Amino acid sequence: MRIRNRRTGIDRQEPSTVRRQARRTILAGSGALLALTAQFSAGAPVAHAASAAACAASPSTANCDGADAAADGGACLNGSFVVQSYPIVPHFDENYGRGPVAAKVELWWSPTCQTNWGRIVSTGYSGFATVFVWRQADGAHQAYSNRLESSGYWSALYSDMLYSPGPAQACADDGASWGGCGLWV
Repeated sequence: MRIRNRRTGIDRQEPSTVRRQARRTILAGSGALLALTAQFSAGAPVAHAASAAACAASPSTANCDGADAAADGGACLNGSFVVQSYPIVPHFDENYGRGPVAAKVELWWSPTCQTNWGRIVSTGYSGFATVFVWRQADGAHQAYSNRLESSGYWSALYSDMLYSPGPAQACADDGASWGGCGLWV
């Protein structure tokens, strides 16, 4: 029903009619959105998070990249070993190459899971640090950042794993005064 405003001469609909039309529009839009969502989600692949157990059972980038080697009972830790270890010296040290070592960076390998991960161990440094592991084949990497302490629980940091049956390398830095990478192995 239309109502005419005598003063302005403008026609408008009765408020209850407007509300009814708005409800119909919203319901129709909701139904269309629901149908569209059902159509696209029905055929969508289901993503799963990488896990150490899945990685150990069937090593691949999908099962291993981003998984924690120590998770699931340490499935990927069994038989793992350090492939490479090297010291990192602060850039600001006047005796660069002969000064105090800030940290030691390690590249770990799991033959069970065919994965690598990086580990940084403080050798006196306390502060923010990031450890990386890189896969040479496609440049993919994993990283972990946190405060590194000179001793105690936080004296070592680990990155997540990368499936890397080919060459990989570990790197670490503090974002300011020191950093470095090992060789591709």
